[in-house]
Amino acid sequence: MLCMIAISCSGCTDGSIYRSGSPDELDSLSSSTKLKVLYATVEAGSEAVVNAAENYEKQTGISVEVNTFPYNSLQEKVFTELSRMSSEYDLIAVDTPWIPKIIQHLEPMTPFIRQAESTADINDFIAKLFLDSSVFDKDMPQRVPPGMDTINLDRITAAGFDIWSLPIQSNVLTVSYRKDLFQDEANRAAFKKRFKRELSIPTTLDEYMDIAKFFTRDINHDGTIDMYGTTLMAGKHEAGFVDYKSFLSVFGGKLFDEKLNPVFNSESGVKALETYGSWILKDKVTPPDVLSYTWDEVEIAFGFGQVAMGMNFHDMKLQPNLQGGQVGYFMLPGVKNGDILVRGPHFGSWGLAINKYSEHKKEAYELADYLTSADVQRDYLRFRQHVTRKSAYATAKTVPDESLREYYEVLGQSLSVGMGRPRIKNYDQVSETVQTAVQQYLTGKKDARTALDEAAVKVEHLMRESGY
Repeated sequence: MLCMIAISCSGCTDGSIYRSGSPDELDSLSSSTKLKVLYATVEAGSEAVVNAAENYEKQTGISVEVNTFPYNSLQEKVFTELSRMSSEYDLIAVDTPWIPKIIQHLEPMTPFIRQAESTADINDFIAKLFLDSSVFDKDMPQRVPPGMDTINLDRITAAGFDIWSLPIQSNVLTVSYRKDLFQDEANRAAFKKRFKRELSIPTTLDEYMDIAKFFTRDINHDGTIDMYGTTLMAGKHEAGFVDYKSFLSVFGGKLFDEKLNPVFNSESGVKALETYGSWILKDKVTPPDVLSYTWDEVEIAFGFGQVAMGMNFHDMKLQPNLQGGQVGYFMLPGVKNGDILVRGPHFGSWGLAINKYSEHKKEAYELADYLTSADVQRDYLRFRQHVTRKSAYATAKTVPDESLREYYEVLGQSLSVGMGRPRIKNYDQVSETVQTAVQQYLTGKKDARTALDEAAVKVEHLMRESGY
């Protein structure tokens, strides 16, 4: 379904913010310039972005039209528009895995950032997500940029990279939990008696499992399980792939090595899959239909009180009929490696990129800069947007809603340690292959080692076919 928001305004109130020149020149430019944006729907917070686009038009007089599509339709639309070298859209929302396929059709933003005479503003982005979603080598998109805690444009370009988008929204795997159940004194006493420690937010997967076991219970004492400890996104779906990928990361594993050889079938990979599966098959702390769950089903299960904890890529709510229910949030737990706690929740970012074939590249950059700016991102907080700037997270500490403050704190911390997707042109094929292996194990068709070994062989073949 297409949702089109066309924004029109003929007046120019403060074009000097984004333009240089005489008032007459500004009025002429504003009245003759129309920018079109191709954007996602709820996946990337369209409500917040459309509101900001309206404000931009009021400030500059430049007409802005935002067309939004759901994920799959958007991906098809983006690829089609770029493949036919269309100038229809000036700015496009891109999910990070698309960039290796479409980078030749994008306009690098580095020159525009340099022309702004100051790069201090990009240092406000969370470095890890900025490097993952925005910094690429045009000729070798699979290359990983140098790690840095503070974004350094000179270092980025010296290493052969450019900036190809500005991050506007990021999702990362976090845990929503029933704070009311954790704070219940009877639960706290019973948990301490059983596990010899306090019922508190877990930092390791083992601690998480104890809590999941504790809350998997027969509430009505009729012989059936009425509440489960946790959810997983264990369906054969992209959600299942990134679920497993998060477990793989916390066990110290990777999908690929530096030469793009698949290594998810390592000891760490097998351990991650067996642990993931044990929650479903052995310990049975998840709902019985979890093998069909994606992010949508997880939200339903949590919202209706079927589970005490739930992993998802956004903050989850409880249904109004669950009186007294309170929701809190915490980071995906990790695994101890000696004294080091290894964390690695999956994250993915949406960026705004300039269409190489746009006739208004400079204006498109200025719009992208505005839509991702610090002031605008602070305003995004009222839309519960997953902001990408450190300053926006600092402001989030002052929002009135305690639950929202807690979520933003967890979201920001998780983005700082998250793990992005591999930078490959055939990402969808790789994801599909790993999804199949996970399902083969979870449904008892193959053991974890065999399923992952066979998947690694297939992925190696796919990588060769794609020229890696």
